Amino acid sequence: MKIKILFFLLFLQFSFGQETENKSLVKFNHDIRVNLIIPSTFGDNFLAKASNDHVGIGANFSFLRIQNFKLGVGYDFMPYSTTDVSLAGNIKFSEYHTYYGDISYEIKILDKLNFEPYFGYGGTDLKFKSEDRSFGKQTGDNLRFGLNVDYQLAKRFSVFTGFCYLKSNLNINTAPEYVSFFDNAEMFQFNFGIKIH
Repeated sequence: MKIKILFFLLFLQFSFGQETENKSLVKFNHDIRVNLIIPSTFGDNFLAKASNDHVGIGANFSFLRIQNFKLGVGYDFMPYSTTDVSLAGNIKFSEYHTYYGDISYEIKILDKLNFEPYFGYGGTDLKFKSEDRSFGKQTGDNLRFGLNVDYQLAKRFSVFTGFCYLKSNLNINTAPEYVSFFDNAEMFQFNFGIKIH
């Protein structure tokens, strides 16, 4: 499967790589972002009502560019500590993992300043732990919308800040009256990091 994807990307590169002002229409892109995440979880759900969010980390790699559109993949990790044992039970910590694909669009504002709105979709793993054991995990999907603001400091190095709305739908098997409390997570993320391009 990976070989088929690689051949497809090469086909795009050579088939549609028309020269327009010395720039290919489709080309491989190499933007790497690494950032801190400050999550703000809200809503009537387990993470918002029974947990306290902490600073997380994220990474994103844009690998293909079609004019100003970029395709990429990313991963986020955010830790949570339990604040209400009556709702969480024996769970002391939760780990919120998301992995996703995204499409972004680069908008040049000034010579060194870019806006980059994006949309992404992927998977979510919510893992439950105490000090000495794991209590399993929930899986699901996630949808995100966001905006990054990049400021270029050097030819291949920028700093950026941004925000993102993230919604996860999680699979749960429990009594019907508890489903809506455990089957979703919703948050805003505030991101600060570096971009290598």
